[in-house]
Amino acid sequence: MKIQRRTVPMLAIAARWAVVLSAVIACLVGSDAPCAAADPETDARRFQIEFETGAIWQGRNEIHIPDSAVGTRFSLADIQDSTPIVQRRVEATWYPGRRHALRFVYQPLGFSGAGSFATPVLFAGGSFAPGALVESDYKFDSYRVTYRYLFYESSTWRLSAGATAFIRDAKVELRQAGSIATDSNVGFVPLLSLNVEYRFASCWMAVVDVDGLVAPQGRAFDAAAKIHHDLTDHWSVSAGYRTFEGGVDNGERFAFGWFHFAVVSIGYRY
Repeated sequence: MKIQRRTVPMLAIAARWAVVLSAVIACLVGSDAPCAAADPETDARRFQIEFETGAIWQGRNEIHIPDSAVGTRFSLADIQDSTPIVQRRVEATWYPGRRHALRFVYQPLGFSGAGSFATPVLFAGGSFAPGALVESDYKFDSYRVTYRYLFYESSTWRLSAGATAFIRDAKVELRQAGSIATDSNVGFVPLLSLNVEYRFASCWMAVVDVDGLVAPQGRAFDAAAKIHHDLTDHWSVSAGYRTFEGGVDNGERFAFGWFHFAVVSIGYRY
């Protein structure tokens, strides 16, 4: 497949984010307040907000809409720029009780690029010729509400589990020589949720966080593995890997993606 790609200023954008985050971390590390693990019995901090950013890569992004003979299966990852782009994610968590947590997440996800198909492609009522430039946009924004209950707690381990209400706002658009074809979909998906924390030092812990579920019509998994460091009683930073995989195969649409994230985050609890 012949591919024409647009240059994305990923390195410049990432460098700016890294400088800003490094400056914030340096200020926090230099503050007088030492790291201290809160006593869960007396901890009065009920709210936490976390901002996550980093780089995201497309591992897989296959589309077949409509999922029939009048549609063609193709890979958006093949015609879009393979350069990683900056991602962001915002979480806000409320702890109404020591063992209860209610988390709200907003995570936008999108790619744009241009390339060409090797064979004719039919998509969402549009026809796209091979060899000619095709511009494409992909969006998969998600809004989530998660409830978790703390089932197990020790001096080093914490295990929480619950459920997530996942709302997706998805859109795929192809453009070629004035012809435009678009497919958009907003849907609700219930997921199971799991969080495991292992504190291996007074200010350090490893965290695994997973939302996911498999159903006959498709699946969705968002999993992260991070190293978390408490800077002070209120501020923390984390770094690690996140992956998002899933899609739908319901007879009308076939759309599956797999995305990889290298992430850093900063959090504040009060």
